[in-house]
Amino acid sequence: MPFTAANHYDFSGDDMAGTVDAHRSAGVWAAQLVLSGETLESTDVTRSDLGFEVRTLVQTLSDGNRTHLLVVLPRVTIDADDSQSVTFTSYAVLYTVHGGSSEQHGVAESYDVRLLSGTASLVQ
Repeated sequence: MPFTAANHYDFSGDDMAGTVDAHRSAGVWAAQLVLSGETLESTDVTRSDLGFEVRTLVQTLSDGNRTHLLVVLPRVTIDADDSQSVTFTSYAVLYTVHGGSSEQHGVAESYDVRLLSGTASLVQ
């Protein structure tokens, strides 16, 4: 039974949803993310030891604070004979880097971890 890497992911959870796929762009991974009803335009998809990492800048404020989103998705293999999708659970981290001097008292970053569930499939 031959296995093939999934090339399409749909996921949602905790006020966010997204799609990551490679089938439309000749092997180049692309992501579409929606957070609190707002579509996030600029995303970067990379493979790592964690699986696939999707990163984007959510917001930059005048006080130097920047909010980022990191979505981590597992690598999934699909049985090429039946092509059934595979369900998975994963997580995203919405994190804020607080601007200002490193000599200020307090937390430099804050994290909001969000649980995700989804399906991975093979789209041909």
